[in-house]
Amino acid sequence: MRIGISIFTQADQNIWNNGIGQNVYHLATLCQQLPFVEAVYLLNCGDNDAVPAGAGEAGARFPLLALRDAMDSIDVAIEVSGALDSEWIDRFRARGGRIAYHICGQPYAAIVDHTTFGRTGCFVRPDRCDEVWLLEKDAPFAAMVGSIHRCPVTIVPYLWAPNFLVESFAGDGESFGYRKGALSSEPATVAIFEPNLSPIKMGIIPFLIAEEVERIDPQAIAAVRFMNAAHLAEHGTFAALMESSNLYRNGKVSLHHRDFFSHVMGRGANVVVSHQLECSQNYLYLDAIAGGYPLIHNSPLFAQVGYYYPESDVAAGAHQFLRACREHDRELPAYKAAAATKIASLSPFDRHNQNAYARRLLDLVAVAERRRA
Repeated sequence: MRIGISIFTQADQNIWNNGIGQNVYHLATLCQQLPFVEAVYLLNCGDNDAVPAGAGEAGARFPLLALRDAMDSIDVAIEVSGALDSEWIDRFRARGGRIAYHICGQPYAAIVDHTTFGRTGCFVRPDRCDEVWLLEKDAPFAAMVGSIHRCPVTIVPYLWAPNFLVESFAGDGESFGYRKGALSSEPATVAIFEPNLSPIKMGIIPFLIAEEVERIDPQAIAAVRFMNAAHLAEHGTFAALMESSNLYRNGKVSLHHRDFFSHVMGRGANVVVSHQLECSQNYLYLDAIAGGYPLIHNSPLFAQVGYYYPESDVAAGAHQFLRACREHDRELPAYKAAAATKIASLSPFDRHNQNAYARRLLDLVAVAERRRA
């Protein structure tokens, strides 16, 4: 079997622009391990002939193939990052090719956010694929997705490996990884990394958790670095929220543009506070726990790692924050062991993950062969 996985390319692109680009390479790495897979290509759905910067060794391992050259080169196309051309899809399927649409972003928000906030979006042709793959975080939307795309919907494993994280800080001179004793000897420097582009991943709850900690124990926090929030500084509602806080009055909060996770943490941040709504699988969590950093979060799918608080419970989040300040240094070996177990379970080299995707690919081709027979 020859597989093509779509990737969107553009000028000045970096593998850290969004998580979906990394997901392309993790999936390609997994497919490459399957015994019945002859070749894995990346289908170029953008306007650049180069892979994203920062892709490292993985970027060199998989050939970038223009759609015009892919028609007779692959048996299965997996649409992930870049949208496949509709005319190409029709010709590919007419000659017996099969297409899986792997949705990584939350499907409800992908439709509603752009409509509600007046941003440019994309609604792909519903009958473009033979099967839709969803991640576990989006299982509640499976019926909706099936109704839109009129084909089977299957849950597939979430994948992650630390290679891009390592690539992002290798050789830059910054010290990445939690420094044992930091929280025992000094106040915490908090980082909030939510993209602040959608209600499902906003930094407001993490900020309120830090604010609650500031009210309980003003000595616990030295600074809050609110990333991806500089563009909100002039918004009246956001500015009013900031200015009403003790953190702001005490000069502890700063708003920043987007930056690499490893760089922010390497410059002294040592606690990550996060929040999500129906988006409970997030590469941020894995970046944080891979570095041994205390992660205060509300993802039930990651409840066994980090410091979990339920739903949007600010008080519970503050409790977990203060618990991390008290216990993280003492419990660091156990914390790292739990993190390593979680990370290993998501690896493209994990046999369970490989078997799950192998079944999907084989079933996809088998259905086509039965129909032709």
